[in-house]
Formats: sequence, C-alpha cells, structure tokens
Amino acid sequence: MMLCFLSIALSPRSRAVVLSLLACSLLASCGSVPKPIRNLGKTDIDFVMDVHTRQQKEMMIRLTRKLYVRNPSQLDKNPEMTIDRRIEQIFGSPDETELPSLIFDELNGMTSIDAILLSFDETFEGDRVFAAAVGLAEMLRRSYNHQQEFFILDSLDEQALYNSARNLEVFVWRLYHRRDSNGELFLLSNRLSETDFDISFDRLLAKMATVQDMMALIVADKTDRGITKVVHGVAQFVFVPIP
Repeated sequence: MMLCFLSIALSPRSRAVVLSLLACSLLASCGSVPKPIRNLGKTDIDFVMDVHTRQQKEMMIRLTRKLYVRNPSQLDKNPEMTIDRRIEQIFGSPDETELPSLIFDELNGMTSIDAILLSFDETFEGDRVFAAAVGLAEMLRRSYNHQQEFFILDSLDEQALYNSARNLEVFVWRLYHRRDSNGELFLLSNRLSETDFDISFDRLLAKMATVQDMMALIVADKTDRGITKVVHGVAQFVFVPIP
C-alpha cells in the first residue's frame, strides 16, 4: 500500500530518495545485517560519529580501570567483584551490540550526573569508583542518544555533546579537590611527589572532553545550529544538564 502511494504521488527521483531513506532506517534497526550492507546507510559524518563513540568507550574503560588500580579499597567493598567484572557490568562484553542499562540497586538507582555526585557524597558507603564510572558512562551515552552506531537518519544534539564535555571538566575539578571531613580526597588520581610524577588522568580526561567538543562542533556545523556556551567560572563547580 505504501509503495503504491509512493509510485502515484512522487516523481521517480523523489521515490528513489524516499525509498533510500526507508532502507537506511530498516538497516539501522537491524543489527544482524552484514556490516558492508549497513554501511550503505551511512554518511561520512556517521562514520566519524561511530569512530568517536568507540574511542570514548575505550577511554572510559581505561579510566575505570585506572581509578580502581589507584583506589583498590573501593573494589574491596564488594569482595565478589573484580575490576573486569565491574567493567563488564558497566560496558558489557566486547561482542555485545546492545547497551546495558546503567541503573543499579547498589547506587540507589542513581545514574548519570546523580551517580557522579554520589561518588563525592561523604554519606555514601559504597564503591565510589563504580558510582563515578556509571555516572560518566551514562552521561556520555545520553549525549550519543544511547547509540553505538549511526546512520543517515540519525541526529545528535550538539548542546548535549558540549555540555557533557563541560561536565567532564567539572568531574576533573571535583576529583582533584573534593575531600571528606578528615581532609582526604574521596578518590585518588594523579601522583605528584618528589619521586613520582604521573598526570595520566589529566591527559586521558582531557582527551575525552576534546572528543565531545569536536563532535559538538561537527554536529553544530551539520545542523547549522549554535551552541550555548557555559560561563567558565561556573563550569568549574556545577554539572550542566544533558538535554
């Protein structure tokens, strides 16, 4: 019925465009379609989005592992857990195409920015690394519409991408400055001493923010929409909502 309507109401060229878009939509919704065929429904920007999404996931996994290595006491709060099991909880197994739900009872159902804040809450007695990693991963996923692959019909929100980059900067500030009532940092990161100088957390988190900023600019250019910038002083302390 739909094809009959198209053949009557549209010119041959318009029919070809509409049918191509319909095909792309079907390809995007079917993960079992071979990759070479799925790629027919992609633009150059879609391929860029795919690459950046994969890069961001890989960097999040590295960050999670580094935080656990630096803060082993957090993992000890749940004796049944290992770093690899935590990573699988958050990011799934390597061959999974569906994104796992990032809502966990041990975090009281909190996720995204709320879970990040929980990791710096002195009353929270659970795994702070897990809370921070779940929060950051969910926040980034929301900026990508919870997608791992993109096609012609897909569109991202440049403001969400930009805001998530600023939130990464806020997380860095809190990571380095937030302390408990005893004056101890909630989470350890860089090592700065006379004998040990390690700023690898700085480099990794800066790369993650840069990826989000690059994607925000690409999407803004594609959609011809502007980005509302966040005042720098405020951005140091307050997380920005993800649209």
